[in-house]
Amino acid sequence: MAATYTAPPNEAPPQSARAAARERTCRRTLRWIGAIVALGLASHFAVLLWARHEFTVVEAIVALHSSMLANGWGFYFDLNRYPFTVSPYGPVFYAVSGYLHKWGLPPYLGGRMLSFSALLVALWFCWRGLGYLTRNAYARASSVILAGSTANLLFWGTVGQVDMLAACLSLAAFTVFLEYREWRQVRALVFSGVLVILAVLTKQTALAAGAAIGLTLLMEDRKRAAWWIAGTAAAGATVLWTLNIVTHGHYYDDAFVANIAPFHMILYKLRQHTEYLVLTGSGVLVVACAGLWRMSRRVAPLYLYAGLVSGVWILTAPKIGSDLNYQLEMMLVLCMCAGCALDQLAFFRSLLSARRTWVTLLQVPLLLHVVLNVTLTARTVVERAVLEPFKRRETEALKPFINRPGRILSAQFDSLVYYRGRMDVEPYIYSLLVRVGRTDPTPLLRDILEKRLPTVILLEDIFQRSAPVVDPEVLHMPAAQIEALRQKYYIAAHIEGPYGVYVYQPRRD
Repeated sequence: MAATYTAPPNEAPPQSARAAARERTCRRTLRWIGAIVALGLASHFAVLLWARHEFTVVEAIVALHSSMLANGWGFYFDLNRYPFTVSPYGPVFYAVSGYLHKWGLPPYLGGRMLSFSALLVALWFCWRGLGYLTRNAYARASSVILAGSTANLLFWGTVGQVDMLAACLSLAAFTVFLEYREWRQVRALVFSGVLVILAVLTKQTALAAGAAIGLTLLMEDRKRAAWWIAGTAAAGATVLWTLNIVTHGHYYDDAFVANIAPFHMILYKLRQHTEYLVLTGSGVLVVACAGLWRMSRRVAPLYLYAGLVSGVWILTAPKIGSDLNYQLEMMLVLCMCAGCALDQLAFFRSLLSARRTWVTLLQVPLLLHVVLNVTLTARTVVERAVLEPFKRRETEALKPFINRPGRILSAQFDSLVYYRGRMDVEPYIYSLLVRVGRTDPTPLLRDILEKRLPTVILLEDIFQRSAPVVDPEVLHMPAAQIEALRQKYYIAAHIEGPYGVYVYQPRRD
């Protein structure tokens, strides 16, 4: 009978036993962190289902445009006629969320469910896409955990706006392309082109995935690159041209002409975005960049994608009115790059073998990323829960002022979502378009002077303001319209709440 080895009390266990123990610890740690990330997702989902009022102002505007489309009140509007608003994105999100609402979902829930589903699918594509770049399950799991813990992704992944769906479609297109690189199936290459077109039809700036696919093909197979680029561009142009014809040219006006906002705050806005990115994403950035010097040809397309999507972010983030949703696709791709970097640098092999190398120090920025972002996620969930009753009271208080015949100008869009299902004037975009000469201010000015608007709801007391507001990111009306309101309207109510709105009605004289 073979003797069984038993280590003396003072003797270290065999190397294989210590490695197995370290691997068990690593797996247990990943499971615990994954459970915390899943709890964050579940908390956001619970608030998503419970909350009945806007998380962002743009969410309410998108809900109104989706409702107007579903109820036959129009879509992609004339810049010089009522309603003075624009649908600045592609039709995919509007159409799907609009018909979810038409089929019975509450005003915001359809869009939020669409975004949350896109978030979950995007996380799955992170896992699947990395499967074509690395066989290291730890690296793939780490990438998904990093993305799932990122507070910015969870915030916008539960808001009824187009950004998460566009990022998901772009990531899907790139993942399907990676499948083509693995198996050389033409069907996958064609499908990647379809997904690129759908991403652009969701948000016009979702161009990085298509550019990364086209450039990679040019480096690897010029013949296939030529027909893929030509075919995708031709199909996309045909769809856009048809959509523009169907909407009588208003798609081009809304999605391109009106969407080119002034960029005279470039440094200020870019600094805002960069500060948040450095604060919440520096851990991922450090790890992703650390893998550059060991980058293999296999993972080069992913880093190319990361570079292109970062370039799109730099070009578009300085736009007036931009928010942190401009960082979503970039963060998803950077988390994938971080996963690849961990594999390329043999991080887990070094960690499990207790090898003394600088590579194992990368666990510090990774853990800092998770801890900081989970904390921000908890704060967001609490803030949304706390603000919901205040938004409810403010919106309910506006009901008697909103339920009136005729056109209404309101800067509080949540009440329009609930009590009208449409908007007549979107003050911010109207002011912006008047300023750049794209919209004729005469029709609305005439209606104010003739007191045809039964209710005007603004976020300021116009009688206390001696000069027009000059901050371009402050919601305000043009000076001529403000002066007309002073002459013909009075303050009927001041409703305290998250916005603190002022309700104006026509004078009786």
